[in-house]
Amino acid sequence: MRRWVWFAALLTVAALAVVVGWRGWVGGDEATAPPETEPDPRPRLTATRVVGRKQGQRQFELDAGVIADDDDWVRIEAIENGLLYRDGRVFVTFDADGGRWHRATNNLILLGSVALVYDQRVHMRTDRLEWLADEELVVSPGPVRMLIDGDTVEAGGMEADVGEERVSLSGGVRIVRPGGGTVEMEEVVYWLAEERLEGYGRGRLVFGDGSDPSSER
Repeated sequence: MRRWVWFAALLTVAALAVVVGWRGWVGGDEATAPPETEPDPRPRLTATRVVGRKQGQRQFELDAGVIADDDDWVRIEAIENGLLYRDGRVFVTFDADGGRWHRATNNLILLGSVALVYDQRVHMRTDRLEWLADEELVVSPGPVRMLIDGDTVEAGGMEADVGEERVSLSGGVRIVRPGGGTVEMEEVVYWLAEERLEGYGRGRLVFGDGSDPSSER
């Protein structure tokens, strides 16, 4: 009988030792675990269609890979199938790596590899493009690379007035004409409706025959 009592006591002690050791091992592992990071509480949506309206009128639409709230702005990533509207019709299509949308003003900033097509007459690539909703202006601080009615254009900056169908280029403008001539001016304005080109400041013209007169306006 005494042997059974001693045997039971030994089993109890051994069981307690195992429990204490297991708790110590778990506690030690928890102590070395990295702290959990707090999740971003702001709304974040993936794969959605964004529509911007001004006074009830649709001004733009785009497909976004990700959108996230950022105070007064909405951050947008992976922009595709972008459309700008005027008088109810599409006049600009665009894509970009990302951008930001200001909800109060409906202004839109496109960033990264930005590609824009205007009325199939103007094709543009740049790293930053801004849509100013109230003024109906498309602005790029540049540099920009464009194809305008067959002209290959490089410029330091660009501003396009949608209402006037005017594209103003500045900052070392260089234009290669379809016929082979080259125009280099400080500032150039395209009037798209009139199919007219104006240059301002000192410049350099190279005609298709290779002659190289200089001009100033």
